[in-house]
Amino acid sequence: MDELEIKIKELEMKIEELESLQENFQETVQNQLDNSDVRILMEKMLAEKEFVTTSDLEQTVSKSQVQLIKWIVGTGISSVSIIIALFEFLK
Repeated sequence: MDELEIKIKELEMKIEELESLQENFQETVQNQLDNSDVRILMEKMLAEKEFVTTSDLEQTVSKSQVQLIKWIVGTGISSVSIIIALFEFLK
């Protein structure tokens, strides 16, 4: 019975030690890396490796779509103008 009580006390001491280590670890991690710090580090890493982020990709695609629409409208207007000019010329 004494051995069992000793083992239980040892386990309780180990649990308390682990809990205190966990609390200290959490405090250390929170102090070292804030949410914005992680974001800044990731942006630096992406910039160094020249990867494209999702927002950058969306902006590029959006700009390309706008430019494509402008070209389509411009081509349509010029095609209509050419057809009208041909009808006028043939009259």
